[in-house]
Amino acid sequence: MLNTKLIRFILQLVISLGVITAFGIYLYNNLDKYLELLNISKTGVFTLFLLSLTFPLLNGMQNTYLYRDLGLAGFSHRDGYLITAASTLANQLPIPGGIVSRGYYLKRAYNLSYAKYTSSTFALFFCYLAINGLIGIAVLVYWFLINKTPVPFALLIAFSMMVACILVFWLPLERIRMTEKLRQWTHQAIDGWTAIGRNPDLLFKLTSLQAALVVLLSLRYWIAFRMLSQNVSLGQTLLFASASILTQLISIAPGGLGVREAIVASVASVLGFDAGVSIVAVGLDRLVITVMIVLTGWVSAIILGRRISVTPDKPL
Repeated sequence: MLNTKLIRFILQLVISLGVITAFGIYLYNNLDKYLELLNISKTGVFTLFLLSLTFPLLNGMQNTYLYRDLGLAGFSHRDGYLITAASTLANQLPIPGGIVSRGYYLKRAYNLSYAKYTSSTFALFFCYLAINGLIGIAVLVYWFLINKTPVPFALLIAFSMMVACILVFWLPLERIRMTEKLRQWTHQAIDGWTAIGRNPDLLFKLTSLQAALVVLLSLRYWIAFRMLSQNVSLGQTLLFASASILTQLISIAPGGLGVREAIVASVASVLGFDAGVSIVAVGLDRLVITVMIVLTGWVSAIILGRRISVTPDKPL
């Protein structure tokens, strides 16, 4: 087990360094091009940073509403913010990520079972996939009906598949052939959905907050693309933001390094943007938000660490 963890750590570290090196070489080889495009202002950077600060707040609210519904009556918005900031920082490191560290903290501090935590986490992910897909389809339908703009078929199919993820909660699993691991994940998602779906008010709060996060992420992308002199619309960046959730499906490098850039670049390419410029724009956004993640996550991890250090171990 130790060797496996060490190999995974080294592999993720190598991949991360490889992605960063490749990105640096690309920028160096195209420096003149991006210096000409670059249009960075203090106001733009400051706005990006402020927008990034809203993400742990809104994600923290999601956690608060969810874990209170799961029986953690003493779980506060402060707790929600702290575990969100700390787990987001953990996701940036080549160690067990935010989901693992968050589950460990909730077990130690609140005695939330790993089974209930895991099932609710899977259920929310499938639910959020569907919400992001609906937002993407809504933008495409608006373009077609109001702006009379042709809808890219590839994007329509992709977002429709995201919406279809909600069907996992009604699948007759016993009749479908799948790997044991996938079957286990699906069962966990269904169990979590049962716990969440019984409370329509909770579901409305969670989905509304997720929709708000997509809109705020689209604003971040809009600013980042504008910093590279790209005439991008908020509708287009909404599509980028809606597709960005797919980053959580692939964990090649910590923090989805390289994956989020590739996903946004793919959507942007379908809409006629240069893939290289799109990758650099997302890189600019990542650079700014990483500063926020390190600052808030480091402080939050210290506070949470002190709390569980004085909390007796709960029986597993």
